[in-house]
Amino acid sequence: MAIPFFRKDRNRPDTDSPHRHKSEVSPPTDFVTLGPGSAEGLGIVVEEVGSSAESAIDEAAMLYASNQPENAEALLKGMLSGNDQRAWHMLFDLYRVAGREADFEKLAMEFAMRFECSPPVWKARSESPRQSAGVSRPLVLPARLDNSTGGKLAHILASLEKGATLQLDFSQVAEVDPAGAQGVADMLGKTRKTKLKLHVSGASSIIDLLKSHMQSEPGEQSYWQMLLAVYQLLGKQAEFEDLAVDFAVTFELSPPSWENVQAALEVAAPAAEMPKDAFALQGVISEASQREIARMMQYAEPRTEVVVDCSAVTRVDYAYVGHFIGQLMQLLGSGKTITLQGQNALVNELFRVMGIDQLAKVIPAKLV
Repeated sequence: MAIPFFRKDRNRPDTDSPHRHKSEVSPPTDFVTLGPGSAEGLGIVVEEVGSSAESAIDEAAMLYASNQPENAEALLKGMLSGNDQRAWHMLFDLYRVAGREADFEKLAMEFAMRFECSPPVWKARSESPRQSAGVSRPLVLPARLDNSTGGKLAHILASLEKGATLQLDFSQVAEVDPAGAQGVADMLGKTRKTKLKLHVSGASSIIDLLKSHMQSEPGEQSYWQMLLAVYQLLGKQAEFEDLAVDFAVTFELSPPSWENVQAALEVAAPAAEMPKDAFALQGVISEASQREIARMMQYAEPRTEVVVDCSAVTRVDYAYVGHFIGQLMQLLGSGKTITLQGQNALVNELFRVMGIDQLAKVIPAKLV
């Protein structure tokens, strides 16, 4: 396995412009092989390469890792005019870690206007996931909505007491067929006649999925019906009426009519549960974390699959990344698989820049 390392001072990021011309980049240098005959005995190839022209995303990740949040913030703000949502996600998480809720909410408004979708919802990283008072357990819709979905949802709705609050989570839905779309549309229509209070998460993802089906299967009414029902559910009257006009023109039928009912509240998707058998890192991972890293290695010793919960990690210090990589390589060399999950966008981009995503499966926290 070849792991790239950048030729630079690991105690600070390269402060040169991230937009250097390719001709100024040093060519790759030699390989260093750690094989069975080496002291490490890991059988892993470490490839040291010349520094490539780093993107501004890379630079921002390294500035933040080097405890320069102000410089990272300035760089990320300068990237918001582009279409790379990674910069937005990193800035959202920078504000979350710093507890800057007002700046987060301002950025959320700009995000919603720019991308015409629901923005992330503020939740401090230090907060543990919890149910809102009076809210039932989130109803997470399956990855595929098919002809069985409508009946199951109707059964669940019938079991709820009047006045209850139900959270519908669309964030896991990856596919929907015509029968599933029609079943959900019918179910949402029935909820308007109940006294249920509705919370919705994953709205933007289900809207995008339905739009893609409408483009590929424009003659299938069920996708239009479900999208109209979703717009009604969310109180998006302008979008509803625009789509209703298109529906009438396309199918030469009268579309559903807008109803003045209380819109559902858009909320963050429920946090994915970490495996019970996971080692949790937290705070800033730096030279001061030696004991915690040693405990991680002890935790990993008897296991073949090592899962590390990074959801409470605020930053991985740039000067410490090399040591952290060394520990992961040691685990990898002993035949273990590694998963790092729950990390914020800033840490996740650092993992990518430093090649940690080649050593471990990395699953960043979902920005919702």
